Parts: sequence; structure tokens; C-alpha cells
Amino acid sequence: MVTYTRMTGATLYKRLGEKIITERKKKKLSQEDLALLSDIDRTYLARIEEGKANPSLRILHKIARKLKLQTYELLTEA
Repeated sequence: MVTYTRMTGATLYKRLGEKIITERKKKKLSQEDLALLSDIDRTYLARIEEGKANPSLRILHKIARKLKLQTYELLTEA
């Protein structure tokens, strides 16, 4: 069961970034590797991981696919 908690945009983006970092490291990928695989700029990926960017669903889907996850898994708590 997925539970939803009310959070600010900044908190959501920070958690999203942390989740991407965790999953990227599990797969032993560098930021550069994931950015290249996802066809996005490395500096943009860095901003997403820092919680400083507001990625579109299209971008999240690209990242999730390369991490072998469903898009919703990036947005839900473990």
C-alpha cells in the first residue's frame, strides 16, 4: 500500500534526487553514465539529484527506464 504525505515542492524534489542517487549507485553508474544513457545533460541530472530542478514526466521516465524502474517508483517512498 502506498501512503501519501503532504510535502512541499522542495521536499519532493529533494527526495526524488535522493532516490535517483540511491538507485544510480546501486547500478554502479556515474552521473555521466546515467545522463548519457538517459540522453540528458549531466549538469541537468546533477540539478535533479540536488533537488534543484523540476524535471518533466518525460525526463523522469527516461531516467527510470535506464535505472530499470517504473516511473512511479522514483516518486514513491521505499
